Formats: sequence, structure tokens, C-alpha cells
Amino acid sequence: MNEIWKDIPGFEGRYQASTFGRIRSVDHAVRATPHGVEVTRIVKGRVLRPGKHASGHLSVVLGRDYGSMPVHTAVALTFIGPRPHGKDVCHNDGSPENNRLDNLRYDDRTNNILDVYRIGGRWRKLSLEDIREIQRLMDCGAVGVEVARRFNVSQSTVSNIKLRRYRSCQIT
Repeated sequence: MNEIWKDIPGFEGRYQASTFGRIRSVDHAVRATPHGVEVTRIVKGRVLRPGKHASGHLSVVLGRDYGSMPVHTAVALTFIGPRPHGKDVCHNDGSPENNRLDNLRYDDRTNNILDVYRIGGRWRKLSLEDIREIQRLMDCGAVGVEVARRFNVSQSTVSNIKLRRYRSCQIT
């Protein structure tokens, strides 16, 4: 598959995203007035080097006025279209560093969380095994305060897992 570059909506003529999950600036003119003489020079576009967020997602700065944008958001917006209300940009393989177009889709939060569990990762503090263990302990009569302390989570988190209030916490 060849790498395809397209303008990022809202940043046309300034930034592009690729099907390989990369972001670049495009060649552009910059005007300056050193010593009272207006000068225009061409700045060569380049592939941007993303920074890594604490969540593991990669982001790039798209100019001073806008700030940073997650790479997966830019790629999905460019090639899939605007994100539907209530949907997340999901990584099919659960890896927040793999921003290739063929690895991205729009889906609900539950399936986004389950993608992470499928690769053996953690969503927030708890792994799927942690959730199963909390459910087992609570079903056996453990005290919620002690379970919360053991897993370093809040009592409300333990209660929600016990009562299966979160679809992402239900084990089938």
C-alpha cells in the first residue's frame, strides 16, 4: 500500500495526514519585515515528530494558534470524516501508537476499552484480570473498603464493578 497524504480539514494548505499515520507541514511562505524591508521566504514542509501523552497516544502541535492534536484524531478526521457524536477514535489493535488508517475506526467507549483489554493492556488502573478478581472477592463477601485499598481504587469503583454498572466491567 502506498502512503497517501491529504489536507487535514480545518488546516488545508498547512498540515496533512497520511494513511501511514504521519502528520506533516506543507511548504509555505513566511513574510517578515527585518529592518523595515518586507521579505518573503519559503519554509520547506516536513514530517512532524509527535510527542507522547501520558496515555500513550501521540500528538503534534499544529501551529501556535491551535495547539496540539492527537495524531489518531487527525488521521481519522482526514480519511474517515468527522467523528460522530458519542464515538471515540479506536485503535483496532488497542495500541495508541499505531495510527495507521487501517488500524482506526469510530466506535463507542466500551469497545474502545475492550480493544485495550484484548491486547492484555490496562484501561486506567485496572486490567481485565483485576476486574474479575474484584468481582470474585465481592461475590465471596469481601469488604469493599479493603478491596479498594488493595487495588488502589475508590470505593465507588469497587461498588460499580460489584453491581456490574459499567458495560466495560462486565465479564462474559
